[in-house]
Amino acid sequence: MPETIPAGPRHPRVKQYLALKNSMQANHENLACIEGFRMHSLALKAGLEIESFFVCPTLLKGANAQAISKSIIAMGVPSYQISEKTLAGLVEWDGPDGLAAIVKLPHWRWRDIPLREQSALLVLDGLQIPGNIGTIIRSADGAGADGIIFINRKQRLTHPKLIRASVGSLFSFPVIEAQTSEAISWLKQEGFTIITTDTGARQSYRQACYSGRVAVVMGNEHSGISPEWHAAQDMSVAIPMNGRADSLNVGNAAVLMLYEVLHQQSRLTCS
Repeated sequence: MPETIPAGPRHPRVKQYLALKNSMQANHENLACIEGFRMHSLALKAGLEIESFFVCPTLLKGANAQAISKSIIAMGVPSYQISEKTLAGLVEWDGPDGLAAIVKLPHWRWRDIPLREQSALLVLDGLQIPGNIGTIIRSADGAGADGIIFINRKQRLTHPKLIRASVGSLFSFPVIEAQTSEAISWLKQEGFTIITTDTGARQSYRQACYSGRVAVVMGNEHSGISPEWHAAQDMSVAIPMNGRADSLNVGNAAVLMLYEVLHQQSRLTCS
């Protein structure tokens, strides 16, 4: 029966965890740090490979945490028993429940995006706030979109706050990183209508027709959508702002756009 190995703050695996969390080393294997019972449960459900597992027995909360800890150790994952002090140096959130791990995230490719008669994708152009990106990934997954294309990356997908905000969706929902020209070429080749979101657009997002294959472009939180996407767009739409605020948070805007697109597509035709 596999067992845990005692590990302190100077242990190589503990140092690796911290380096990954703080983006202090190259990460060609797409490794990410997770913490807490829920994230471990979601990682196992998604079938992620667990590279290293850390457990603090005195902080395990309840039978479920005990069970998942035993399950991971029994899988033969390199497992390390750490102190409360060492765990506190690893995790981000208050009230740690004794679990942390390094997992390998999927590498998504164009072939992983399902191409149907009615398809909806999000293009994230230069987003940089981890919480926004994670929330959008979760929302796109929950709404039933087919994937996300991440362009002009300003933030790593393995950022702990992004992973936490995605609530496990990043583990199984296709998110492809690409160059702008590559993404535009692929979308045009596969028959997608490219729709940009712009507060200055004349057409409301509720007035547009989203039948067929649709890719909605959401821009950077401060500078908006890059000129290349406006040059490639088939249409541009605005979300009406009727109060004092002149724009919505990009995560909120993405949710509105997605649900309108998918609502129309579920009806198959536009009036």
